[in-house]
Amino acid sequence: MIVAIALLAGCNTKTVQVHPADNLNYNEVATFYSLPRSVIYVNVKCERRIFIPGPYANFTKKYLGIDGVVSEPKTTYSIKYIDFDIQVETDPSAIYAVLPTKKGYGNYLKLNEHGLVLPIDANAFGKTIKSSKKESKENTIVFKDLSYKPFIEKKKATFYGRVLNDSVFTRVPIMKTMVVEKNIEEKAKEAAEFIFNLRERRLEFLTTDVDQPFSGDAITEILNEIQRLEDEYLSLFIGKTYTSYSTQTFSYVPTNSEGESTILFRFSEIKGILPQTDLSGRPILLEVEVPNTSLLDSAYKSLNTRIQKDELTRFYYRVPAYTNISVVDGSEVLAKKRVAIYQYGPIFSLPINYPEK
Repeated sequence: MIVAIALLAGCNTKTVQVHPADNLNYNEVATFYSLPRSVIYVNVKCERRIFIPGPYANFTKKYLGIDGVVSEPKTTYSIKYIDFDIQVETDPSAIYAVLPTKKGYGNYLKLNEHGLVLPIDANAFGKTIKSSKKESKENTIVFKDLSYKPFIEKKKATFYGRVLNDSVFTRVPIMKTMVVEKNIEEKAKEAAEFIFNLRERRLEFLTTDVDQPFSGDAITEILNEIQRLEDEYLSLFIGKTYTSYSTQTFSYVPTNSEGESTILFRFSEIKGILPQTDLSGRPILLEVEVPNTSLLDSAYKSLNTRIQKDELTRFYYRVPAYTNISVVDGSEVLAKKRVAIYQYGPIFSLPINYPEK
């Protein structure tokens, strides 16, 4: 453990003394410690869904009889999960100096072991806040299997030419074979026919009165492959949806024990998680309720009355107060948790040599 050592102006102490760090005029070696404070970290998992319409979407009703197919691309966002993480760090507004004796620092180390006080360099490296993003494996070419037949076909066409015969032009037919590309409706019709063929084949395998040369795992593999092909060809009509997730972490230091509320971030179904300043999204609030510290306040008054009566030198330490924190979207509570907040609790004092005295 590293502790801060300072030379301060002053007197020769016979007992350990503790003073607020900003009120010292001593020239003695001192150890500084800080009271703890709580930092709320909110982890938000967001889902992004990208819908890509099928190339044959406009012919779904005609060839498959399916209504309500979306023919325009669409991207939507939603909040899937929120959780809380509470970290403890030093409070720069509550730093104390311990002036030791030759016998040491009294109960300072015991308080430190229990987390009631912290060396001023505690958590000096802080907490890393990450924004992780896991994209779905989208292919550049979304629809690769558009038909089980070629997209071009040979067609015979009859042309007429003029041939000079005995000084007279005669109109004669000329047969030619041409390679032409099928139009999109013809492709859609073929894809729909293939879907129905797959369904017929599946029905044959499932019909008990039809003899099949396959059994056991072979039947299962065949049925799975038929289902895969049907799903792939159906997507040519009803489209595909890709899903990806991202996680962002936000931090907040509570300061008002009377309860408080702050805009954690803004959110839009079209844009996802947005900064606090982007008014195109609605505000997502972090709310901290007023803690119930009546029992702690009673203990605080009783302990301090006894200490002041005995005129004992004391350590100052902080006991956390429990309260509820929640993330709210309008009237909807997205997440809620009961946590301990150090800066909401009272500051107690303990005799230097407690429990010896």
